[in-house]
Amino acid sequence: MNEAYISKFENKTRIEELNPRNTLKKAGFKKGMSLADIGAGTGIFAFEANKISNGYIYAFDVSDEMIEILNIRKKERKAYNVIIKKVTSKTLPQSSSSCDYAVMCSVLHHLEDKEFMLSEIHRILKQNGIYISIDFHKSKTPSGPPERFRLSEEEIIALCVNAGFSVIDKDSMGENFNCIIFKAE
Repeated sequence: MNEAYISKFENKTRIEELNPRNTLKKAGFKKGMSLADIGAGTGIFAFEANKISNGYIYAFDVSDEMIEILNIRKKERKAYNVIIKKVTSKTLPQSSSSCDYAVMCSVLHHLEDKEFMLSEIHRILKQNGIYISIDFHKSKTPSGPPERFRLSEEEIIALCVNAGFSVIDKDSMGENFNCIIFKAE
């Protein structure tokens, strides 16, 4: 398993700040619900969702290294309801209206076609489904990409509203991240 990825995505400060279990619960995620973790990385949200719900948890990533880590962890954790899917095109390999929740953690700022991905998230969510957008503050922070690549809360909200979402909550997650919770209209 690639220890460099794990130490980058799962350092103590980052995990404490993101607090995946509490973040999901605060957004209303509970037993019986399904979730799509888009850009799942090492699975910090997918595997916490698996502990909360017996519904299907989909972990999407484009990276072969991340897919390998996710598969190893799925087996180690006996997380049989976690379904790992490699994304090989702009379209998410998931049927429409199939997920109660979607989460994307520090991914949106990386995407070339943000609008298309948000329309894909909207497509896979059930009516009134919840999208949790977590990304870096648009200011100098202890970690994260250069400021010029970051999106402000206002920019994220505008993109999501244009994709058919409405804001239901937003909060700062410490020094590095903001969290905006949207509902699919």
